[in-house]
Amino acid sequence: MFNKKTAMLLLISVVLATGCVPDKFQYDKEFGKSGSNRGEFLSATDLDITREGNLVLADAGNTRVQVLSTDGNSILVAGESGREGYKLQSIAGIGVNHLTNDIWVCDQRGNKIVRFGADGTANLKATSKMKYPMDVAIDRTGDAYVIMSNLPEIYKFDSSGNYLATIGGSGKAALVFPTSILIHENHIYVSDFGGKRIVKMNIEGHFVAEFKDKGEYEEMKGPSGMHIDKDGNLYILDLGEVPVVILSSSGKFISKIGDFGNQPGSFLYPTGVIAKSSDEIYVLDNSRNTILNFKKKPE
Repeated sequence: MFNKKTAMLLLISVVLATGCVPDKFQYDKEFGKSGSNRGEFLSATDLDITREGNLVLADAGNTRVQVLSTDGNSILVAGESGREGYKLQSIAGIGVNHLTNDIWVCDQRGNKIVRFGADGTANLKATSKMKYPMDVAIDRTGDAYVIMSNLPEIYKFDSSGNYLATIGGSGKAALVFPTSILIHENHIYVSDFGGKRIVKMNIEGHFVAEFKDKGEYEEMKGPSGMHIDKDGNLYILDLGEVPVVILSSSGKFISKIGDFGNQPGSFLYPTGVIAKSSDEIYVLDNSRNTILNFKKKPE
């Protein structure tokens, strides 16, 4: 018998359907392809942005980083494969110092972080306390904050790569399996894949807040990466039916971005997201070796 309860269940099922999730962005273009030449990449693991608005790519399959224009032109290539000195074995996350455009690269298997200057020259290697570094973020003073695979705390280093302190790691600030870290307006944000949440801390590592769902549409299944724009909105990569989403600084669901698929305009395994502005977003697809551009739909 059709009654109010049945109607409510039907309404909930409609709301939860992926097609009903707010989608304020539309696919515009994509660039990149599989390969080892400039402008090509393999199994890329992370995406960042320079102060000029160029994209910085962790080209893990080629054991290097690239700086690309938003038209896909290769501006800079840095790094080479190997075990000695500044050479890299296995690139995980990257972090850009937006004051200097230095690029900090997590060499996961090499248990070190290598810093490349804006000209692509390697100029620093940090190895102290390193145990499978996953990602790194740089604060306004040039200090680096590093998350390690399966470790609950954050490791802080100065601009010369010297170990300073361990922060967080207890109570609600304890991480299960952290995958990416960002700093925005004197706060630290970590995507905790194992904890199925985004954790917000103050710069001393004390818990402030956590985000565990994508509005009423879906709980987080395992966030792997993120970006924060100048307004504090969070762009999150996650498992589940709604894989790339935008949340406000308070956690309110704003929009999804794109869809799963292997055709132009879709992605199979997103591993990086960047908002060049609130109207223009780039998503890195590890599987298709492309970067997809989405722009805000006209009101």
